[in-house]
Amino acid sequence: MESDKSIRVLCVEDNPNLRKVLINIIKKIGYSDIVEAEDGVQAWERIEEGGVGLVLTDWSMPRMDGMELLQKIRGGQGAIANLPILMITAADTKSHIMDAAKAGVDAYIIKPFSVATVAEKIEEALSKRSPP
Repeated sequence: MESDKSIRVLCVEDNPNLRKVLINIIKKIGYSDIVEAEDGVQAWERIEEGGVGLVLTDWSMPRMDGMELLQKIRGGQGAIANLPILMITAADTKSHIMDAAKAGVDAYIIKPFSVATVAEKIEEALSKRSPP
């Protein structure tokens, strides 16, 4: 089933160049309502503003990393706790993947990634949870 391309996507990445690449990939896949954040603190502010339907977050970031953000979202109230979350990281160890799964991540991408991988993993994350 094709996902709803009108949902708001939050792209969280501390590297501005990689964030731009990710946003371009998300646009190429067909999403146009995209907000960005450079770390978990800024991401949480965007989430609290409302309207976010999917979160793509890097794991390693200053101030609040992706795992802390994931745990904060899953511990949130109402629709926030059920946001689909896609974790992006260079860490490909089994323990990292297991830690993210236990914390409630819906899909996981290991850098470097392709447009096809991002599209596939977005669908995977959205299929596990319905956006608010």
